[in-house]
Amino acid sequence: MDKYKRLASNTLLFAISNFSSKMLTFFLKPMYSRAVPTEEMGIYNNVWGYIILLLPLITLGMDYAVLRFGLDKTCDRKSVFTNSVVGLLSGFVVLLACYPVMQMLPNAQEYMTAIYAMLFVSNLRRICANFVRAKNALRLVAIDGILTSLTTVVFNVIFLVGVQKGAAGILWATVLADLCSCLLLIWAASLGKYLRFSRYNNRLMGQMLRYALPLVPSLMCWNITNSSDVIFVTNMLEDGKRLAGLLGYSYVLAQAVQMVAYIFNDAWQLSAVTEQEGRESFFSRIFSAYQSTMFIGGAMLILLCKPFYSIYLSGEDVQAWKYAPFLVMATIYSCLSGFLNSIYVVEKRSGLSLFTSAMGAAVNCVLNLCLIPLIGVTGAALATFLSYVSVFVLRAVNTRGLLKVRFSVKLLVLNSLLLILECSLMIVSAKLWPLWCSLCAVAVFALNFGGLWRMAKQLLGKVTKRRRRA
Repeated sequence: MDKYKRLASNTLLFAISNFSSKMLTFFLKPMYSRAVPTEEMGIYNNVWGYIILLLPLITLGMDYAVLRFGLDKTCDRKSVFTNSVVGLLSGFVVLLACYPVMQMLPNAQEYMTAIYAMLFVSNLRRICANFVRAKNALRLVAIDGILTSLTTVVFNVIFLVGVQKGAAGILWATVLADLCSCLLLIWAASLGKYLRFSRYNNRLMGQMLRYALPLVPSLMCWNITNSSDVIFVTNMLEDGKRLAGLLGYSYVLAQAVQMVAYIFNDAWQLSAVTEQEGRESFFSRIFSAYQSTMFIGGAMLILLCKPFYSIYLSGEDVQAWKYAPFLVMATIYSCLSGFLNSIYVVEKRSGLSLFTSAMGAAVNCVLNLCLIPLIGVTGAALATFLSYVSVFVLRAVNTRGLLKVRFSVKLLVLNSLLLILECSLMIVSAKLWPLWCSLCAVAVFALNFGGLWRMAKQLLGKVTKRRRRA
C-alpha cells in the first residue's frame, strides 16, 4: 500500500476511535457548568493538572516504549508487553511510598483515592492501547474508542446527575470508563497471553528505559506547559479558584484543534517509524498539509469564540471566551511542535525531546509569573502560546541535522501574524471586530488552501490510477 494512502487509512481509523472520545469534552462541559460550581471546577482543574503531570512519571515512559519497541520486528512482543507492565507496577509502588508527600498537594486531599486510581488505571489503558496499535489491530482501537466514550457518558451522568458527587464524580467516571477499556482490550486482543513474567528481558528493559526515561521529564515538562496556567491563576489572583474554573472552560475550542491533531498523530507515529523510503520528502509534504489544516481550522475557531461561548455556557461561565483565542493559537503551535517531535521518535533521540520540552516549560513558568499580575488570566493564555512558539522554533532548528523538514518560514510567520491580529481585535472588542476578524480568517484560508488542494489532488490521483489499472 502507498505510504500516503496508508497514512490516510490509519488516520480514518483513528478518527473513528478518537472523534467520539475527544468530542466528549465538548458535550460534557455544559453538564459540568450546570452540575458543579465554578469554584469547585477550579479546584478540579488543579487536581487534573497534578494527574496529567504525574501520569508519565508513574509508568516510567513504558506507555511510549511499548509502541516504539512493539513496532520493532526484532523485539519479542511478549517481552515488550511484560516489561511495560513491570515498569508500571514498579512506578506505582514508588508512588504508594510517596503517599505522605502526595497529601501535601494543595486542594488534593479529598481526591487522593481517585488520583491514585486514575494514575494506575489510565496508564494501564495507555499501555494496552499502544500495544494493540503496535500489533496493527487498529479496528479494535477504533471500537474501543467508541465504547469508552459511551461508558464515560454513562458514568458521568450517574456520578453528576444521579448521586451528585460533583468534581470527584468526574474523576471516578473517567477511572471506571478506562477500567472498562482495559478489560475490553485485554479480552479482545488476548493480551493475557503476552503477559509472561518468565519472558521478562532485562537487556530489553535497559533499551526500553534508555529510550523512555528521557521522555518522562520531557512529558512532565510538556504537561507543566499544558497545566501550569490553572495552578498559577489559582494561587496568584484574587478569586483565583473561580477564575481557574473559567480558564478550564476556555480550553474547549482549543481542544477541537487538539482532537484533529490527536487523530492524525496516532496514525502519523506509525507511518513516521515504518515508512523509510523518501522520508525527508514524505515528512515535508505531510507537514505542509498539516500546518495548513491547523491554521485554517484555528482561524475559523477563533472567529467563533465569542458567539460560541454565549450559546455553549451559561451565567458567568460565558466569560471564558476571553481566554480562548490565544489558547487556540497555543494549541496550533503545540501540534506543530508535536509533529517535529516525531523526528526524535524515529531517531530515538528522546534527550532532545527532553531539552526542548524543558525550555518550553521554563518559558511558560517565567511568562506566567510576569504576565498574570499585569493582565490577569489573559496573561496565562498568552504565556502558553509564547512557550509553544519557543518549543517549535527550537525543534525546527535542532531537527535539521536529523531529518530536514522543508517548509515556508514566510508563510508560517504570515499565518501567525494574521491569527494574532484576529485574536487581539476580538479580545479588545475593536469597532467592527466581526468584519476585521472575518477578513483575517479569509486571508488565512486563501494563503493555505493551495497547499491542501495539491495534497488532495496527489492522493486522488493515486487512487484514480489504481482504479484504472484494476
